[in-house]
Amino acid sequence: MARVYDLEFPDHLDGYEAEVEAKGYLEGVKVSRRGSVYELTIYDPVRLGQEVTDEVAADGSFAVANLVVVDRVTREEISRAVERQSRSDFSGLAPTSAG
Repeated sequence: MARVYDLEFPDHLDGYEAEVEAKGYLEGVKVSRRGSVYELTIYDPVRLGQEVTDEVAADGSFAVANLVVVDRVTREEISRAVERQSRSDFSGLAPTSAG
C-alpha cells in the first residue's frame, strides 16, 4: 500500500541525529496529508518526564500540541510513529495549517 502522507524532517537534523537522539527532543517534524499540515513535537519518555516535571514546578502546567512520544528520537522511530498515526487518519493530531 502506498504511503498517503508526506513526512518532512527539519533541516537542522541533518548531521546532528546523534545529538538529537541523546537530547530526547525534536520539534518541527511536519506531516502533510490531504491539504493539512501537522507540525509535531517529538519526545522520548525520559525527556518528556523531565520536561513535565520542570514545567509543572515552574508554571503549574504543561501542554504541547501534537505531542508524539517515541522510544528513541530517531528518524526510524519517528517514521514508524507517523505511520501508526496514519492508520487512524491522524485523528489524534490537530492540523497546524491547511495547504
